[in-house]
Amino acid sequence: MASLLFIAAIGGVGVLWFHSHWQVTTNNAYVVGNITPVSSEVGGTVVALYTDDNMVVAAGDPIAQLDPVPYQLQVDQAQADLRQARAEAVAAAVNVRFVKDDRANLLVGAEARREEADQAMQAAAVEVETRQRIHQREEEALAAVKARVPGFEALAKNAEDYRVRFERLAANGAVSIQDRDDREAAHRDAIAKLEAIRSEVAAAERQVLASERQVQESMVRYKQAERLLSNAKAVVGQAEAAQLEMDVASSQSRAATDRVALAEAKFRQAQLSLSNCLIRAPQAGIVSRRTIQLGQTVMPRSPFLSIVPLDIDNVWVVANFTEDQMARVRLGHPVRVRVDAIPDRTYEGWVESVSGGTGTVFSVFPADNATGNFTRVVQRLPVRIRFNGPKNYDTRVRPGLSSRVWVDETSLIRKGGGAW
Repeated sequence: MASLLFIAAIGGVGVLWFHSHWQVTTNNAYVVGNITPVSSEVGGTVVALYTDDNMVVAAGDPIAQLDPVPYQLQVDQAQADLRQARAEAVAAAVNVRFVKDDRANLLVGAEARREEADQAMQAAAVEVETRQRIHQREEEALAAVKARVPGFEALAKNAEDYRVRFERLAANGAVSIQDRDDREAAHRDAIAKLEAIRSEVAAAERQVLASERQVQESMVRYKQAERLLSNAKAVVGQAEAAQLEMDVASSQSRAATDRVALAEAKFRQAQLSLSNCLIRAPQAGIVSRRTIQLGQTVMPRSPFLSIVPLDIDNVWVVANFTEDQMARVRLGHPVRVRVDAIPDRTYEGWVESVSGGTGTVFSVFPADNATGNFTRVVQRLPVRIRFNGPKNYDTRVRPGLSSRVWVDETSLIRKGGGAW
């Protein structure tokens, strides 16, 4: 018996020595997890509740129903605005085609009238030039006829003188009656020719007056054609300016299309707000700290409950080792974890990461060792420990539970086991 007691004592001392020299342990460890606060994207009155504290929910399960009536009215109004915007866009598109065709036809017609007026003015100019040339020829002809009048007048005067002389001579018997009659006939012939040339002069003068009137009339028509051409050019300018109305109509059509896009976005937003009246669980877990009540008015983005996911990827242990212990801790070291609330089970884990600073650094009022009397205080560094198991055992490992951890510094079960 003494031997057995001695051996047991030696074994106990050996175990204690092993734990103290080859394992790093601490009871300053707690389970930590990702806790998801749940809020509503829209505000409203709670008309139905589907969950309560400590209830297990799956991702997508309904949590609460807000009054959907106001948001349904918004959907109806947005849908009506969308229909109106689409109708206005269709009307604007039709107006674009109408304005395009109408203004194009207006420009074509104005240009055609301008071409007609230009051709009419050119024809009037040709007519004026022709009439002027004819008038000039008529004046030249009149001048030529007038130039012949003095000769015929001289011949008539000479024939008159001969007639008078031969009448006296015939009365005296100096010449024969036949000679007198011949001179009489010659005189009448000269008078007739003089009257004829004078008639030609009168006719030529009338022709000159007529051609002059024709020149004046052609000038009037030319002026009229010139005014018509000027008016036609002005109409073309107006038609060209009216082409800008197509740009205006196109801009209005694009604006109407943009209003349709805006109305569609508002309609989708209204539909989204209506769908958000049914609040669903963003992920699976246990409902905790529910503050929402039936009939309560919920404000947008104000958390009213939390969901604690209990799958193994969302819970871990944070162990706070002292500074002298951290010299023996490496990333990838295997860890045994015992949760105080589950004394009958030990969990396997590994050192995943080390915090960027000690706990006092992140406190609200960090210690300032440069003031007052200095007292050396051993600091602790938080270390994250991940579980190895594929799932949370009976979902009993929950955030906040106290734990005790043992880090085995003799082996590595993960890569990257360098110093932290």
